[in-house]
Amino acid sequence: MKFNLLPILTLTFLLSSCHNKDEKFCSCMDKSKEVNELSEKIWQNEGSTKDSLRLKKLIASKNQICEEYASKNGEELMLLRADCN
Repeated sequence: MKFNLLPILTLTFLLSSCHNKDEKFCSCMDKSKEVNELSEKIWQNEGSTKDSLRLKKLIASKNQICEEYASKNGEELMLLRADCN
C-alpha cells in the first residue's frame, strides 16, 4: 500500500492558511493601546509636555497603520482582533 502525502500536506496547508494572523492589524491594535494609555496618563494630569508631543506622534503613526481597517465593520474587526491574542 503506497501512502501519498501530497493530499494531506495540501489540506494541512489550506486549513492553516484560513486563519492567518494579520500582523499589520495586530500592530494597529498595539499602537492603539499605546495611544489610549498615554491619553489616559495625560487626562489624569500625570503627563508632561513631552508626553503630549509623543501622543501627537503616536496618533499620527496609529492613523497611518490603521488606515486600511477604517472601512471594516465591527464583526470583521472582532475576528481580526481575536487572532491577535
